[in-house]
Amino acid sequence: MLGAALWLLDYVERNELWDKFIPLLPPELDEEIDFTTPAVDDLSYSRGHMLGIMTVFTERKGARRQAFRKLCGLIDKDTAGTLKQEFKNALLDYFDRFLEVDTRISPSTGRDTGGAPPLLSDPASFDNPFGADRISSAPDVNPAKNHAGLWFLTHTALLAGASPETIRQTLYFRRSSELMETFRIRNPYEVCMAFLLLDQDNDALANLNMLTAAVVIYAERTLPWGVDEEYSYAEPFEDGTPDLSLRYAYHPRENAEEEDLPDPDMEEGELLSEGQLFYLATGYALPRDQAPSSRLRDWFQEQGVPEGRAEALAWGAWFASHVDDLRAQRPMPFGAPDDFEDFLKSLDEELTELEEGAETESSAAKAAELTRQLKESRKALHEAEQGMRQLQERLRSVEADALRDRAELSQLRETLFDLRAREDQPENGEEAGIEFPYQTARRIVAFGGHDTWRKAIRPMLPGVRFFDREMLPDVNVIKSADVVWIQANAISHKFYYRIIDTARKENISVRYFGSASARKCAEQLVTDELAAAE
Repeated sequence: MLGAALWLLDYVERNELWDKFIPLLPPELDEEIDFTTPAVDDLSYSRGHMLGIMTVFTERKGARRQAFRKLCGLIDKDTAGTLKQEFKNALLDYFDRFLEVDTRISPSTGRDTGGAPPLLSDPASFDNPFGADRISSAPDVNPAKNHAGLWFLTHTALLAGASPETIRQTLYFRRSSELMETFRIRNPYEVCMAFLLLDQDNDALANLNMLTAAVVIYAERTLPWGVDEEYSYAEPFEDGTPDLSLRYAYHPRENAEEEDLPDPDMEEGELLSEGQLFYLATGYALPRDQAPSSRLRDWFQEQGVPEGRAEALAWGAWFASHVDDLRAQRPMPFGAPDDFEDFLKSLDEELTELEEGAETESSAAKAAELTRQLKESRKALHEAEQGMRQLQERLRSVEADALRDRAELSQLRETLFDLRAREDQPENGEEAGIEFPYQTARRIVAFGGHDTWRKAIRPMLPGVRFFDREMLPDVNVIKSADVVWIQANAISHKFYYRIIDTARKENISVRYFGSASARKCAEQLVTDELAAAE
C-alpha cells in the first residue's frame, strides 16, 4: 500500500493533478488508523498524504470504493497499461524460472523429468509428498531434492534478500539457487501500484496465488522499508564547519554561450571555496556549525558501501534531516485546522463552566482562585488564537509564493517547448511572418545576456529597454514595467534574485528568453506580444 501510495504521489506531482487529487482523500484522519504501516518519512510528501492514500487503498472494496476508482481514474490509460505490463513481465519471468526448476532439475531418485508438465499438474508425483506414508516408505525424503519445483515455488518469496549461503542451503540445487539469486524487480513502486490496478479489474494476474504472492512479496522486500524497522545508527550530523578556504580554481564551461549555460561573472582561475561552489550550484549557504556525520559514513562503509558513495549518503542524510525539520514547522495537511478550532471551542466551554462555578462558589478564597485561573486561561486562549491566526497568515503567504513559483515554472516550461518547436524554423524574420524593427505596445524591460547579444537585439526591438548585465537592476524601473524578460545565460545570481523578488512583490509577469540567438529571442518576444494582444 505504501509503495503504491508513493508511486501515485509522484504521478500526481509530475502531471500537476493536485486539484483533482486532494478532494479524493479523507477530509480527516483518526488518531489511530485501522492498519499497520512502516514509520517512513518521505522527502517530497507529508505523512498525512501517504496515510490518506493508504486509507483509501485499504478500504477500496468497502466504504472508499468510489474514491479508489477515482484515484485510479487519474492515471491515464497508457501509463496504466505500462504498469500492468511491468507486473506481467515480472510474473512471467518468475514463472519461467519456476518451470525451468520443475521440468529440468531431476530428483536424486533418478526420475528424468525431461521437460514434463510441472509438478502441480502431476498428481502421481504430488500424492501426499509430506505425509506419513511417504516418510515411512522413504525415510530419507528431502522435499528440496525430490520436489524441487514445488519447493522453489513455496520458498523463494521467503528467501528474497537472503544471503547466497541461505538460499543454497534452502533450495539444495545450485541451478535453483542461481535462478533465485538473479530474479529482479526493476521498479517495486510500479509493481505495487500495478497490483492494485489489476485487482480492481479482477485480472487473473492478481489472483494466481503463490505466483502473484511471490512477485508482490519480492517487490515489497526491495522497497526501502522492506527489511526491518528503521534504527538510529547515528545522528545525521555532527559539530563542524564548512571548508571556506579559497582553494578551487574556477573553470568556465566550454561553449557555454552556444549551449545557453549559466555564465557566472568570474574570471577563469579565480579561487573559490567549497561553500561558494555549493552556493553557485544551488543558491544555498552551507550550515555554519554542522557537518555530515562521520559515524554514519563509517557505518555505511561497514556495510560494504564504497567510500565515495558512503560520503554522499552521509551528506544526503544530513540534508534530509533539514527537510524534516522544516516540515515539522508547517501545519499538518489533514485535520489540523479543524482539530485546533475544536480544541479552542472545548476550552472556551470549560472556561465558561469555571466562570459559572466561581460565581456560585460559597468560599471566597476558592472563588478568587477560580477567577485567577480563569484569567490565566483566557490569556492562554487569546495567545493560542493569535498563534493560530499567525500560522494561517503564514500558510496563506506560503501558498501565494507557491502559486507564483508554479506560474514561473509554467513559463519556463513554455519557453522550453517553444525552443524545441522553433529548432527547425527559419531564422529569417520575414519568413517567420515578423518584420523588424518591431515596436512593442507594452512597457518591457530586459535583463541579462552577453554584450554581443544585446547589441544585436536592440535595433530589432527599439521599444524594449535592455540593461547591461553588470548594471544593478533599478527597482523603480521594474515596478513601472508590464513585463520583465530575462536572458539567463549571462546574469549574476544577486541581480537575478533582486529582479525576481521585485517582480513577485509587484505581481509583474516574468518571461525567459529561450535561445542564445538574438533574432530568435526577438521573435519569441514579439510572438508573446501578439498573443497578449489577442
